[in-house]
Amino acid sequence: MERVKGIEPSLRGKWFRVVINGRQRSIFAFKCSKFTAQTALRVLSSIYRKKHSPFWFIQFIDSDGKRRNKSTEFRAADPGETMKARTLRAQMEAKELSRTGTVGPLGGNWDAWVPQFLDHHCDNPRTRERYADGWKWIALWLQVRKLHSPRDITYRNALEYIDWRTAYKKKSGKTVGRNTAIFELKTLSMIIGEGVRLGHTEANPLVSLKLRKDKAAKKPELLDGEIVAIKTALAEEPEWMQTAFEIALHTGCRLRETRIPMSCVDFAENKITFPSPKGGEDRAFSIPMPTALRPLFKAMAETKRTFTLEFPFQPSRRWQQFFIKVKMPHLCFHCLRVTYVNRLRRAGVPREAAMRLVNHASDLVHRIYQREKVADVFKWGDAVTFPH
Repeated sequence: MERVKGIEPSLRGKWFRVVINGRQRSIFAFKCSKFTAQTALRVLSSIYRKKHSPFWFIQFIDSDGKRRNKSTEFRAADPGETMKARTLRAQMEAKELSRTGTVGPLGGNWDAWVPQFLDHHCDNPRTRERYADGWKWIALWLQVRKLHSPRDITYRNALEYIDWRTAYKKKSGKTVGRNTAIFELKTLSMIIGEGVRLGHTEANPLVSLKLRKDKAAKKPELLDGEIVAIKTALAEEPEWMQTAFEIALHTGCRLRETRIPMSCVDFAENKITFPSPKGGEDRAFSIPMPTALRPLFKAMAETKRTFTLEFPFQPSRRWQQFFIKVKMPHLCFHCLRVTYVNRLRRAGVPREAAMRLVNHASDLVHRIYQREKVADVFKWGDAVTFPH
């Protein structure tokens, strides 16, 4: 029976009760206290309604083994808050299972081996962080669906994850896109593959996901007027944002790459080295120091800085908020990279040299950043002629 309808799971027919008010709840809780430990495990956390209350209430077993009841403060009439109440119930249930050591057959308690697998699998800290963030959401869904073992995963219920994930609203009210949910499912597939190798399950039902991704929107190139307006607005923002913008504007590097160790800024050889770009230390590269950045780096060297800047919490989000504030919501920080690549092309820089400057690994990746305009090819409009 569904817990969320106010019906408690039954152990005996006579103990099956519909929860209507606190009195019945107390009777049920008293009877639960008489169960043996193994029997009580079957009666896990649940949410229920109280008469004349708009909120969901939750019953759970605390760390002392006592059954508690309290309001979730999530409104039952709101579908989003109902989902949050269910999620809270799942989290409390997972804690109960963890305390008692009760897990699914042969492969339950994902937390006993998944974090260690991610640590060993990922060499790059940024990659490990990305997988860990994906696993955080997968683990939440596994709790909600009570899938305690890799054996419980099927292709069908995994597909349900996409709908659940894209419908789940964060505290900000925002949701994620389909592509994010698919990436997280592929992370789960990778994890189940490890589960097969460890003997937690016989097969991986997600080994070959055939899922359509949404086409990503192209990031626009910054116009001269937009660059001037952004620089003006940045005068009122923190210094790290001003520094990151100038470095990315003149080098085309990514946001995380604007944090450069000052030991990698070589004034004698007039070059900058990016020691840990996307792809890790193996893809470290150096470029000539842009003349426009030399005074900025000189000033930093005089103050004995260790790095060009230090990031706050969620720097990408700070930039998103900034562009909304200056009424340019169509832009993002990565547009600086698109702008730099296109201006290199218009300046006549050979493609191989441009790829080297922005550390693109392939010609295909480099072409993705190009934004051809009619004006760029206008002079070749009559380049081909034919006999009359």
